[in-house]
Amino acid sequence: MNFYLRTKRTVQSILKPQISQKNISHFVDGVDKKNFVTIKCSQNPTIALVVPCFGHAQYIEEMFSCIKNQTRRPDQVIFVVDKSPDKSSEILLEVTERLDADFRQSVKIIENKKNSGQCASINCGIEIAETDLIMILNDDDYLMHDCIDTILNIFKRFPSAVMVGGTALHVSGNDLNTMPKLIRGITEKEEINIDLRKPEDVKKYSRYNDLNMTHSGSCFLKSAWRAAGGYYPDKSRRVAPYSDRDFQLRINALFPVAISNETPLSFWRNDSSVDSGRNS
Repeated sequence: MNFYLRTKRTVQSILKPQISQKNISHFVDGVDKKNFVTIKCSQNPTIALVVPCFGHAQYIEEMFSCIKNQTRRPDQVIFVVDKSPDKSSEILLEVTERLDADFRQSVKIIENKKNSGQCASINCGIEIAETDLIMILNDDDYLMHDCIDTILNIFKRFPSAVMVGGTALHVSGNDLNTMPKLIRGITEKEEINIDLRKPEDVKKYSRYNDLNMTHSGSCFLKSAWRAAGGYYPDKSRRVAPYSDRDFQLRINALFPVAISNETPLSFWRNDSSVDSGRNS
């Protein structure tokens, strides 16, 4: 049975690939590459967390705790509340008020006047950020407490990479309460196995998960985001239907990307997605 399924998937990937190489080539051909040589990570980059918020008020405090507990604080935290139909805004204001004064000054809460969707919200947050690096955190997910520190170390180890990301542990219910929350408790950061993907590797991709990177915890240069044209709210322009994978694929089609395929960087909540319709 396993052999049959593997054979079936191989045939499907050849006859009907999930990723359109034609669309990727069209995207790459339309990008102005004259300033790419200047797009690289500095030795001591600043980093912002951008958190799109919609329909997950019950997870806000839990999510916020992983930001407060980072072993290396983010330089900025930007929440973009996308006209959420719950109390996300109120809860964010409450938890922000509990922070010490210095940390509180680094936090911004942006409220969309109308529901714009996750892509537009993320782009808004990134545009406001005043940092070199951007890390994404979905409002129902959770970062390992040394995620930022680990990501910065990976950028130093792989200076050609403009994006770093990795796998996640899947959780539901109250699973987080009993889970280890330090990457170094699993693997020392210098020993994390990294898969460096170059732009030429993208030509081999046929399935969405050929580039398998959890959205929360993914981190990239703001200059690379700009070079790739940001996240695409318009689904007809994407090289893959999912906004996060589309963005990651377009980045990798232009620049090297570093992936931790074995060591998790975050927790992905698999029982709470509201990403459908306009918010996908």
